[in-house]
Amino acid sequence: MADVQTLRNFVRAQLDVDDEELPDAILNVYLQEAFDRTLAADNRWPRNEFTWTLVKAAGDDAADLPIDLNPPTIMSVIPVGDDAYRLVNIDHEAAEDAFPPMWNSGDGGSPLYFSVWQQRLFLWPRTATDVAYSVTLRGYRQPVWSSVAGNIPDLDERLHIPLCYFAIALAYAAQEDEVLEGVYMARWERDVRNQLRTIMEPAHHRPLVLHGGAPIGGMPTYIVQLPSDGP
Repeated sequence: MADVQTLRNFVRAQLDVDDEELPDAILNVYLQEAFDRTLAADNRWPRNEFTWTLVKAAGDDAADLPIDLNPPTIMSVIPVGDDAYRLVNIDHEAAEDAFPPMWNSGDGGSPLYFSVWQQRLFLWPRTATDVAYSVTLRGYRQPVWSSVAGNIPDLDERLHIPLCYFAIALAYAAQEDEVLEGVYMARWERDVRNQLRTIMEPAHHRPLVLHGGAPIGGMPTYIVQLPSDGP
């Protein structure tokens, strides 16, 4: 695990330059681009899994999404309470067509669907407008880069060194050295691809049993036919 200053030192050592030849102002931009490009390989990194509780306030028709949520990664929205069930995600336009104002007066019924518009979560049909309504949202947070020297980059530590390879490639690109730029960019691509396969590997592997039904309690369920009393 390396902090930002350690990454800077590694890049400068590989390039054999000092902080005057490659100042932090430039190197920070290289590392941030490396961070953004690396995370763009996938939206659903396991370390970013998160659960939020959202509250639609009384008198409002929607709830604000968390500022650290990556909206495309919403996995489920479930009302808080004994009648919890997963709501179905639909396009906001489809919701407006299916639930026009004359049929969507907010009479207190339970919602069946949700949509997202302008970073807000809408429930359909509308719930009672005079009371608050809470849901549990499960998804993935959006990591944010920080150039503070002592901060640890907000991604899996196995991807810290590949950030340096990308930054080194950009430094060679600035020197118009296309050969070494290609060498380090290929190294970044290779390492991210290999680590991605490992990081995104499922936590559990189960054999596929056709028509086997769903496992219950971790033990298989058998139907035992007792012998009859007759011949």
